[in-house]
Amino acid sequence: CPPPDKPLLINIGFHFPHSPVLPPKECRDRFKGKTYRVPAFDRETEYARMPPQLRTIHDKMTITELKPEQMQQVIRDYYAFCAYGDSLVGKVVDAFKAHAAKAGRPWLIVYACGDHGWHLGEQGISAKFGPWDKSTHDAIIVASSDKSRVPANEAHNGLVEFVDMAPTIYAAAGADLSGKGYTHLDGFDLVAILHDPKLKRDYIIGEMDHVCGPRAYLRTKEFAFSMRTRPKSAKVSRKVKWLPDTPCEDIRWGLDAPRKDAELALYDLRADPGERVNVADHEPYLKLADWFRQKLGRIVLGDGRVEVDWDQVNVHARADFAKGAHDRRLDIPRGIVPRPSLP
Repeated sequence: CPPPDKPLLINIGFHFPHSPVLPPKECRDRFKGKTYRVPAFDRETEYARMPPQLRTIHDKMTITELKPEQMQQVIRDYYAFCAYGDSLVGKVVDAFKAHAAKAGRPWLIVYACGDHGWHLGEQGISAKFGPWDKSTHDAIIVASSDKSRVPANEAHNGLVEFVDMAPTIYAAAGADLSGKGYTHLDGFDLVAILHDPKLKRDYIIGEMDHVCGPRAYLRTKEFAFSMRTRPKSAKVSRKVKWLPDTPCEDIRWGLDAPRKDAELALYDLRADPGERVNVADHEPYLKLADWFRQKLGRIVLGDGRVEVDWDQVNVHARADFAKGAHDRRLDIPRGIVPRPSLP
């Protein structure tokens, strides 16, 4: 039995919604016959504007060849699996709150739905793995027995990241995040965000290497940008010829390579919230796309990046040529943000 005078952390995770999508029959039956709007996707125009990496994602995850009824069943089954997961989460929450009440202790619940969202026809795919909204957009729910710290039924519309989870949990356990032992944390306490307007970010970032190779993304409320960061896979190996030989080899490639090789993608969410028109090569957006390339590239490649040689013991390198680049602020130069002008 856990000590009653110390904080208690319970970490519970369910492996869904995820593929294979196999909801129980009772949940599947609840969605039988429902009809959903399938997101529009024009392969002839949208696919043509995608850089090669994004085409790779589409090619491997495409559902454009499904018949209408098959597509409806894909959506039904995904929602049915979500409903099954919701029921299990509800049981866990009820049990945890009952335990806290019995012990006479306050509680905090931090809930996040996996490591990604899921496309159900957006970009013509049923999957994750992309830099688009549906792959990267998630919801985090924070609830507490102390309503003065976490008000009930309120929605925070700011940008948050999964790196905020650890600071939130440590702070709830009584840790002083201003101490030296926590300087390595890259996020904010989600509870503190609710009360301190200074704890905000203008963008979120991420990087992937699965399916399409090394690609990073930066998202704001108005723009979504992504780029290829390395010419080869970021997983260093001396045994595989097409991988880089040493950690942080040619680390500035994403910033200095020819523009075409960086495979830029930029979406103007003001006019294109569905991210259907890549405007990175559209003349009015050229300067803005190039600015995002430098901003994101300096963050993910030069501000504390660590790469490891997985074939050797304790062999790694760190790149700090742009230390401080990840300042969570945009400060886009005046004059390079055009009015929405889709080709």
